Parts: sequence; C-alpha cells; structure tokens
Amino acid sequence: MGLDTGGLAVIGTGVVGVVAATLVGYALRGRVVGGDSDPNGFHALRETVSGRECVALLLPDAPTVDSVAAAVGLGAVASHWGTATRVVALGDGPTEDIRAFCNLFDVTVAESPPAAVDGALVVGGAGPVPSPPGMAVIGAVRHRSAPHDGPLVVTGDDGATSTTVTRLLEAEDVVPDERTASALFFGVRAGTQEFRRVHGNDFDVASFLHNYADQGRLDALRAPGMGDETFDVLGTAIANRERRATFAVANAGTVPTVSALEDATDTLLRLDGVTSAATFGVHDEAVVVSCRSDDVRESASDLLRSAFSSGTIAGSADAASARVDLGLFSRVSEENSKTLDELVDASARKALFSAFDAS
Repeated sequence: MGLDTGGLAVIGTGVVGVVAATLVGYALRGRVVGGDSDPNGFHALRETVSGRECVALLLPDAPTVDSVAAAVGLGAVASHWGTATRVVALGDGPTEDIRAFCNLFDVTVAESPPAAVDGALVVGGAGPVPSPPGMAVIGAVRHRSAPHDGPLVVTGDDGATSTTVTRLLEAEDVVPDERTASALFFGVRAGTQEFRRVHGNDFDVASFLHNYADQGRLDALRAPGMGDETFDVLGTAIANRERRATFAVANAGTVPTVSALEDATDTLLRLDGVTSAATFGVHDEAVVVSCRSDDVRESASDLLRSAFSSGTIAGSADAASARVDLGLFSRVSEENSKTLDELVDASARKALFSAFDAS
C-alpha cells in the first residue's frame, strides 16, 4: 500500500496511498460513426447493438443504483431492437441498496458474461471506458462526458444515466412497461440525489416516467429499513466528522459493509452548507473511501484520484469510491492497532482536505 516502516509516513499521495440536456444535447464521442447526420449518436448506437444476439450491459466498478436502473432501460431498448441483454458486474459485489433494488425489480447481475454474449456496452461510470479482458466493448452510455478511447460513447448533460437512457427510449418510440419505468424513475431520483443535483431533462424525464411507474415499488425503496451495523457506522462517522468550508470528512472506523460507508457520506451531505463529503474506514484489509458531491464544480472521482493516486478509484463526478490495500499492515497486532488507526485517520484526512483545497 505504499506505507513505509519508518512510521507509516504519508499514505500514498493520499493514504499512499492508505488509501438529454435535451436530445440535441447528446453527443457522439470517441469513434465518429454517425457524423453530422446523427448528432445524438442514437442511430450509431442502434446500428452497433442491433443485429447482435446478446449484449452484456457492463456495470463499472462501484456501480450505483442509477447505473443498474439504466441497464434495465437499455435492456428494454435492446429488446426493441431484437437483441437480448445480460447485466454483468465485474467489480466488487453489490451493495445493500443495489441488492434491494435488484430484488424489487427482479434484476439478475452476473459476475461474468455468458458465453453467448458477442459484445459489451458499458453503463454509467466515469473516466476512460474500461476494456475488461476477454470482452469486446462496443460502446458506452453515461450521463456525463468523460475521457474515452475507441468505442462509441453516448452522453448527455444530465444528472443521471437513467435520464439519458429514458431520452433514448423516447427517441426510439419505446413505451416503457411498469417495471422499466419504475426502475428508471428510481434511477433518476438516486442519480440526482433526490433531485438535489438536477441537470438537463431530469425533471421532464421524471414526469414522463411517473405516468407509467408503480408507486408501490417506489415507496418500498424510498424508506428501507436500517440495520444496527449501519446505524453504528452513521453514529461513528457523525461523531468523528470534520468540516472545512463546504467539504466534510469523517472517519467511520472499521466498517462491516461498504454500503454503510456510503450511507454515512450521504448523511454528511445533509449538513447545512455541506456540498461535498467523504467518509473513510477500514474494510476487508483495505482503507475504503466514499465520496459524494452535490456541487457541479467539484468532481468526487477527480477529488479521490488527486488524494489517493496509488489506490483503485471508481465512480463518477457525483459519487465515487477509493480503495487502498493495507498490505502487510493489515496483520498488525491488536496492541498496535490503535497506532495504525491514528495514522490512517491523520493521513486520510490530510489527503482529502489537501485534494479539496487544490481543486
């Protein structure tokens, strides 16, 4: 993890690392397929996907409910084009909120693509379009433009990828069924953080989807129960919070799940005057950081990349995560664990606040 034995100096450059818009607003970036005759990129996407038997809808590392919901919508569009789809996640296992979403909407997320898949479409995420080994990535759909290399990328100036996908449904004259509309509606709501971070057509799309959605399913997801472990993590994070300007940082200690860390970050964002927040903790022999931003000027993923250059960063401008393995220090004795915790706390806070000040 990049810590030296002389005192666990600086954890990386950060924990060293311890850690549409209307349809006209859509753009075809990367490989120019449609040219001026296809300003939205939809025709190019249809030509790329249709004609294939089965396409994997690939969720990025640290997937969000928005990306899973967008995959549901893309599945409906692909079916309209005569192509089957399978949702695949190659990163960490699903968080509690994603599991709840999948259970409610009967979404199966595979850990590897079936043999019949003859292409992959990345759904959501930020940064360069990933190219997992053994999979031919034919394109990506996301709500915000990002660096790319090669495949067709359709984006929109929207607050959620589910918004971008809904605009695609409308452009293709696909009327969503109740399940698809409900999933996309919740995806828009999650992606815009309960409509607090709205761009482009988010409100218009939500109004359109509401006409077809099942309110009962939405209510079931709106107020899920909270387990004792998550409640304890929230309490620890709130007690250990520190704020500078509009940025709040908290140490949640050892956490049972990454989703509990994400819940704590969302809670920090509710503090008056806070527009960006990060919560870190130790989980599965690594320092894990969850970052959220409601400020369009502040990118959560960029902030974490600046803070933890040696870590694994995933996510988007709105929500991102970092993971920095503890390595040998994960085996520290119980008597020295307090010292390690103190060093992790000091290094992570310094890295995060330094990155925020430099942004």
